[in-house]
Amino acid sequence: MPITNLLVALGFSFIHLSSRHFKLHFFSVNQFTSFVGGISLAYVFFHLIPTVQSYEHEIMETFHVNQQNASHLIFGSMLAGIVVFYFLEIGLKSSRLKVAKRDFSTSGVFWAHIGSYFLYNFIIGILLSSQLFETSYTALFYLFAIGVHFLTNDWVLRHHFERLYDRYGLKLLMAAVLLGLVIGLNIHISHTYVGLMEAFVAGGLVLNALKDELPACRGNGMTSFFAGLVIYSSILLFI
Repeated sequence: MPITNLLVALGFSFIHLSSRHFKLHFFSVNQFTSFVGGISLAYVFFHLIPTVQSYEHEIMETFHVNQQNASHLIFGSMLAGIVVFYFLEIGLKSSRLKVAKRDFSTSGVFWAHIGSYFLYNFIIGILLSSQLFETSYTALFYLFAIGVHFLTNDWVLRHHFERLYDRYGLKLLMAAVLLGLVIGLNIHISHTYVGLMEAFVAGGLVLNALKDELPACRGNGMTSFFAGLVIYSSILLFI
C-alpha cells in the first residue's frame, strides 16, 4: 500500500474527527467558507476537469464511441453529480423544520444524506488509491483542497442533524474514505470508471461550493473568496 496515499486518507479521517472542535478565532464563518469556495472552484477547474478529460481515450475504447461522445459521457457524469447533490440539498432544506422540532421521523432523511455522503467519500477513497503524487507537496495540496471541503460538509450536516450526525454520521464518513482506499488497492478498477467517478465527484464539489460557500460572499467574504481562488489557482498552475 503506498504510504503517502494511506497518510492522506488518514488525514481526511482526522479532519472529520476534529471538525467538531474546529473554531475560527481570526476569521468569520463567512470569510472562511468564502475562502474554501475559492479553493474548491480553483481545484475543480484547474485540476479535476483537466484530469477527467485525460480519460477520453480510455472511454472511447471501452464504449466504442468517438471523442465527442466520450466528452459527453464525462461531462454527463459531472452533471449527474450536480443533480444528485442538488436534490439531496432540497430534501435537507425541507426537513430543517422537523429536525428543529426534534421530530425523529426525519431520521430517514438523515440516513439518506449520510448514505449519499458516505458514497461520496467512498468514491474519493477509491480515487485516492490510484492517485499518483509526484512529491509530498502535491499530496499536501490535495489533502488541503479536499480536506477543507470535507470540513465544510461536516459543518452543514452537523448544523442540520446535530446529535445524530455526531453519533453516527461522523464515524461513517471517516470510515468511508479508508474503506474506499482499501477496496481500490485490492480490486482492479478500470481507468474508464475511475474517470467517470472523478467527474461525478467534480460535479458534487462544484455544487457544494455554489450552495454552501459562494452565497457567503458579501463584504470581507468576497475578498476571502478571491484570495482562495487566486492563491490556489496559482499553486495549481505554477507549482
